Amino acid sequence: MKKKTKSPKGSKGFGNLKKGASSPTPTKAGKLRKEAAITYGKLLEEARICYTQGRTQEMITLLRKAIAINPDYPEAYSNLGLALQAQDDLEAAIASYEKAIAINPNYPEAYSNLGVALMEQGDLQGAIASYEKAVATNPNYPEAYSNLGLALQAQGDLEAAIASHEKAIAINPSDPVAYINLSLVQLLLGDYERGWQGYERRFQDPDNKLLVAHPQGERWDGHNLASGEPLILVSEQGLGDTLQFMRYVLYLNQTGNTAACLCAPTKLHDLIKASGITTIIYSPEEGNQLSKGKWLSLLSLPQYLNVSPANPLIDTPYIKVPEQRVGHWQQKLAAEKRPIVGINWHGSPSGTKLGKSLPLTTLTPIIEKTDASLLSLQKGDGAEQMADCSFRHRFVGCQEEINETWDFVETAAMIANCDLIITCDTSVAHLAAGMGRPTWMLLVAVPDWRWGMEGDTSFWYPSMRLFRQRERGNWHEVMDRVATALEALATTWNKTPAPGQKVSSLQVPATSWKKSMI
Repeated sequence: MKKKTKSPKGSKGFGNLKKGASSPTPTKAGKLRKEAAITYGKLLEEARICYTQGRTQEMITLLRKAIAINPDYPEAYSNLGLALQAQDDLEAAIASYEKAIAINPNYPEAYSNLGVALMEQGDLQGAIASYEKAVATNPNYPEAYSNLGLALQAQGDLEAAIASHEKAIAINPSDPVAYINLSLVQLLLGDYERGWQGYERRFQDPDNKLLVAHPQGERWDGHNLASGEPLILVSEQGLGDTLQFMRYVLYLNQTGNTAACLCAPTKLHDLIKASGITTIIYSPEEGNQLSKGKWLSLLSLPQYLNVSPANPLIDTPYIKVPEQRVGHWQQKLAAEKRPIVGINWHGSPSGTKLGKSLPLTTLTPIIEKTDASLLSLQKGDGAEQMADCSFRHRFVGCQEEINETWDFVETAAMIANCDLIITCDTSVAHLAAGMGRPTWMLLVAVPDWRWGMEGDTSFWYPSMRLFRQRERGNWHEVMDRVATALEALATTWNKTPAPGQKVSSLQVPATSWKKSMI
């Protein structure tokens, strides 16, 4: 599950503009010719419609025309900032918000919108200051409190973040977004009981677009199903989330509570089947057509199964790979110098904004500590960095073929032939650790909820070791610790295995695998 705090609401509202209320105040309108005032109002209304339809470039054009007619109307500048921000032009958006505030220093929505832009830019202190201005100007502004909570969480001040989210809830108890944001802080702190409960509020959010499919039946409420009534499990959010939580479909299979079907991203179907899940699997398109039975999100299962660090249910390697495919890549890599370290350094664009990704060159101190061969598991964005890195000659001979192989079963087979995986927080981490492979994950100072705030192990994956930032944004210190650990680990590697020797030459402490039942 990627960090699914909602996009801060202050960035979504179209200023204070409402249909039929987009004209300037009477005092300002009186300074304009009557015809210009009518034109101005029409421009603002057309811009509002463009915003709701995602036509941001037209919105920008209309608002600039409106500003040319009346350059002293702060809402037009704030709304222009929204459109510019939607186009990722943060500098221009910030300037537009600041112009709105300069005209009206008591404009809470502009302060909140400015805070969102500053947060996207990475300026947490500036964002917090802006949100605090918003709530000082309007103490009953729940969206600004919720936004402030997000910024405080990113800064690592989790208790203050909780207080801010609770303030938002106190002002508007019917808004599910504040509950969702609060639940993610609770989960991050290990309060799984309240965290799971609050996280279910995401299905009360009309903007929720997290599910991969929308079956036509009702959502299951956790009570007993009618005799013969199927339960449809639906994947949610990113590929890593499905890889992490598909274990609970396997758990249902093993305990006799066989789910009727699973709707999952098509690209994962072969891997799910190879892992021994016997449930019928549908594509998202097929899932949308299912009319019989109730549905439940895959990420809601942990709440109903009472999953917590003390009760993981399944903490054994649960992702399986066909031996034939493992053997195929074993032959491909037979001539490579051992050990082989698989690396992955770049996540999705949203992960990049959250600081999860890092430049490939940041890994240089790690690479210099070992003469291991490298195998890049990077796909898409970030893969182009391999061409210019100083250690490009260290990648395995079949790297080009690997780059062109996007199938998850094949990727899992490659991972099975690696001695160690070093990765940031991406689907590769879940895939490798779900297979039980030694996995070192590089984490930001305030990570996704599932990794908690402390410790170098995870109850989700016993074969995983966590390397956390001790200072926000400082990867160099992390790399120093990883390099030291890798240097120590390298002494356990058999560097010249005999021909035909099993590919895995990494010596790691035995993991005690256990399965808990409820």
